[in-house]
Amino acid sequence: MIRTVTPRDIWYMRNRPRGQAVFYTDGTLAEPHQPFWYAMRGLIEGYSREALTLVYRDRVLRALAQTSSRPGRPEHDLLLLASYGSQAPLPTDRDLWFRLLEALCAHVGSFGVQRIYTALSQRHDELHETFRQNGFAAYGRQTVMMLDGPDWDQGTSVALMRALTRRDVWAVHRLYGATTPHAVQRAEPHAPRDWSPSSGRGWRRPTQRAWVVGPESELTGYLRVVSGSAAHVITPVVRPEARDTLPEYLRFGLSQITDTLPVYLILRQYQEDLHAPAEALGFSTIGEQMLLVRSMTVSVRGRIAVPSVEAHAESRHPIPTISSISEDARR
Repeated sequence: MIRTVTPRDIWYMRNRPRGQAVFYTDGTLAEPHQPFWYAMRGLIEGYSREALTLVYRDRVLRALAQTSSRPGRPEHDLLLLASYGSQAPLPTDRDLWFRLLEALCAHVGSFGVQRIYTALSQRHDELHETFRQNGFAAYGRQTVMMLDGPDWDQGTSVALMRALTRRDVWAVHRLYGATTPHAVQRAEPHAPRDWSPSSGRGWRRPTQRAWVVGPESELTGYLRVVSGSAAHVITPVVRPEARDTLPEYLRFGLSQITDTLPVYLILRQYQEDLHAPAEALGFSTIGEQMLLVRSMTVSVRGRIAVPSVEAHAESRHPIPTISSISEDARR
């Protein structure tokens, strides 16, 4: 049986799972994911569409899947797959998770979620077939880098970036469109309002700050920092011709961080030219992730143009000619 979480399930989750797969996002890197408290939050808030925990139960076996909604968007991120119970050979963790994913897609689709995303780490490559059979498709890769210690001794400068305002969201949207492949844009559709600055995203959610550089008509760089209790995560968007200035942008972002928490940098596959400048500053690669998406909607082709001549009953009256119209006018 598969259903949403109950208090009895939460009590069971105090045990150590026999197997689990955590799918890291910028939010879960900054704020560690705690399955027990996350499921408790879903019960307290009473709104499972925001923090969803779906449970599979079969006698002494239990498995769970947890997702988080993206604020203001009809999308969810898959955060965790876990299994509890005996070490019986059947069913395996992959069998349980396959059933959970199948039920999860149907459940979130019932309340209007259009896409589910997940970032599959190299450590979980064996799950790729499980996701593929559930309709997930790969649309890119990304590299996660971690700061070993910035090199401030090479006489380089810090970029003068300004805080993102609502006036800049359209310019950031244009910058994203100019630097991101169309395949990624189709998988991750954005609207200009999605780039609006946001100081917080709810209970135990990391905060976000963003800066831009360049004229409003054509920005050259965008930098977002997601901060939580465990780390900071930096995501840049830089024009290819300005890639040499990436260290200056990153130094500016680091100057806005006042604690000693770890700092992560996320670069997409199409940003490979930014790896060398980031490594020169002190970042090193710690892992790669495959980006997967499951679309809940399908495009429907329909008729958008109505023929100018529709079939209808033929009129009994004769069609007037130019001569008959003239005679009527004389009468």
